[in-house]
Amino acid sequence: MTDKRLDPFHEPLRVENAAMLLIDHQEGFLPGIKSIDSDELRNNIIALAKIASRTKMPTVLTSSFAQGINGEILPEVVAEFPDLPIINRHLVNCWEDPTYVAAVKATGRKKLIMSALTTDVCLVFPAVQAAKEGFEVYCVLDASGAWSKRAEDACVMRMNNAGCVMTTWVSVGAELLLDHNGPNKEPIQSVFNEHLFGYGAEDASGMARKTA
Repeated sequence: MTDKRLDPFHEPLRVENAAMLLIDHQEGFLPGIKSIDSDELRNNIIALAKIASRTKMPTVLTSSFAQGINGEILPEVVAEFPDLPIINRHLVNCWEDPTYVAAVKATGRKKLIMSALTTDVCLVFPAVQAAKEGFEVYCVLDASGAWSKRAEDACVMRMNNAGCVMTTWVSVGAELLLDHNGPNKEPIQSVFNEHLFGYGAEDASGMARKTA
């Protein structure tokens, strides 16, 4: 029998079998993040959101106590999903919120791509619980951040031990792309152009650099 820890997911990540879970990407958390540069983090979060919206992947948005100091979700993320409701919670762990879990299960997807602004709170708790419930969880580490490198390292180990896969937004995008001549070429390549290579959104060919 194959050890699940060595080969946890038998099917590759695809637009057709995954859901995007964007958790608590709120302005109020950004000043405390120390494990990654804040501008880089914002870029990566927006890129991940664009991958989900442009490929029309099922997506769930949630915020934590948005009416308090945590603030609203980054406007660039909200703009990608103008018709998608935001589940605002008072519970720290979104996987303890029945409305949130129902929304995730309603996607019908077992592969969950998770990103949260705080790795050591907003990401680790739902990632571990979802994995325990049999979901295949992909934790996007560079679209998440923590109060310190040590705090993030501890939670990465915890998530890894729970069977989650650690990944990055570029790796997620490349795996979802699958085929450079396939149906996801334009939506995903456009995100790479804008957020990885620095080309303007209008430059689909990727030949001209975006001007300041």
